[in-house]
Amino acid sequence: LEHQQTVGALVDALEEVKLPGDKTYRAALVEPPAREVLVRTPASLRQRLPRKFDYAARDEANRKLGRAGEQWVIGYEQQRLTELGHPELFQRLDWVSDTQGDGAGFDILSFEEDAHERFIEVKTTNGGVGSSFLVSHNELEFSKEAGDQFHLYRVFQFRDGPRLFTLPGDLSQHVHLKPTDYRASFRSLVG
Repeated sequence: LEHQQTVGALVDALEEVKLPGDKTYRAALVEPPAREVLVRTPASLRQRLPRKFDYAARDEANRKLGRAGEQWVIGYEQQRLTELGHPELFQRLDWVSDTQGDGAGFDILSFEEDAHERFIEVKTTNGGVGSSFLVSHNELEFSKEAGDQFHLYRVFQFRDGPRLFTLPGDLSQHVHLKPTDYRASFRSLVG
C-alpha cells in the first residue's frame, strides 16, 4: 500500500501545472522524434498497479496544462508571424478552443506567410520529447481532411522550459496510434 501511495504521489507531482518563468521561443523548436517499432517481450507485458486515483483532479490539471500550452503557442505564433514580416496576420489569429470551445478538430487558427489558414492543434506535456499524448478521433480525422494546412504543435518539457516540434498534415503518417477508449452501445450505425 505504501508503494502504491508513493507511485501515486510521483505521478501526481509529474502532472502538476507550472507556467514557464520566461517565454522564450527562439530555441524552442526542435525536430520531431523518429517513429520506432519495439518488439514486445513477455517481460514488457502491461502490469496493472491498482491505486486510488482522483480522475477529476487529473482532468482539471490536464485542462490547465493544455490551456497554458495553447497560450504559449499563441506567443510562439506571434513571434513566428512577426519574423516572417507579417505581424498583421497575428491580429487575425483566433484561439478557437477558447472563443468557440472544443470540437473543431484544432485549437488555434493562425496563418502562413501567404495568408493561407494554418490549423493548429496543441498537445502539451511536462514530459520529454518522446512522451505519449492523446489525440481524439475528431482531431485525427481533421488532420486528414485539412492536409498540409493542419499542424500539430507538440509542446513538451513545459514546466522546465517549453520545447516544441510540429507535425504537419495527416497525423497517422507521423505517429503510432493506439485506441485507448471505446464507446459501448447496443446499436450500430452502418453504411
